[in-house]
Amino acid sequence: MTLAETASIFCETIIQNAALEQARGEEKLYVLETQLMGHAQVVVDIHSRYLFERAVHEKREQRDLTAQEFSDLMTWAQCETYGDALDTLHPYMWAVKPHYYSSSFYNYPYTFGLLFGLGLYAQYEQARANGTEADFQARYDDLLASTGLADARMLAQRFGIDLHAPEFWEGSLNVIRAQIDEYVKTVG
Repeated sequence: MTLAETASIFCETIIQNAALEQARGEEKLYVLETQLMGHAQVVVDIHSRYLFERAVHEKREQRDLTAQEFSDLMTWAQCETYGDALDTLHPYMWAVKPHYYSSSFYNYPYTFGLLFGLGLYAQYEQARANGTEADFQARYDDLLASTGLADARMLAQRFGIDLHAPEFWEGSLNVIRAQIDEYVKTVG
C-alpha cells in the first residue's frame, strides 16, 4: 500500500511542473495553489489524523472511549499539528471519516506515497541535470515493476535509497519548498 501512489505522484509532478512552465498570471497561481493545497492536506492534515489514531489505539488498550473523548483527541491532534493556524477545529472529524473504522492507520500510505514520489522526482531532476536520465528511467521502471514483490524499504534499497536517511526526505520536502517559493514569488 505504501508504494501505491508512487507512479501517480511522480507523473502528476511532471505534468504539473510542465504546466507551470507554460502558465502565466492567474493560471500559474492556480496550478501552484492546487499543488500546495494537496501537499498541505497530505503532509499536514494526515499527520493530525495519524496522531489521533495513535492516541485512540493507545487509550483503547486500556478501555472503551466516549464520544467526547474521541472529540477531545481529535481536537488535540489538530492543535498538535496546526498550532494556532486553524481558526476552527473539527472535533467530529472522527465521526465523518469512515476509514478510521475500516483500516488502522489508513492515511499513512498517502503521506509516505507523496513524499516517496516527490523524493523520486527530486532524483529524476538531478538525473536530468547530470545527463543520467536514461539510467534513472530504467531503475524507476524496475522499481515500479517490482512493487508487491518486497516491502518499500527493500525496494527503495534496490533503487539506492535509504528510507532512514533524512537526505532523501529532505529532497522530497525541497520539491514542496520550491513550489512555496515560486508561489510567494508569483504573488509578489
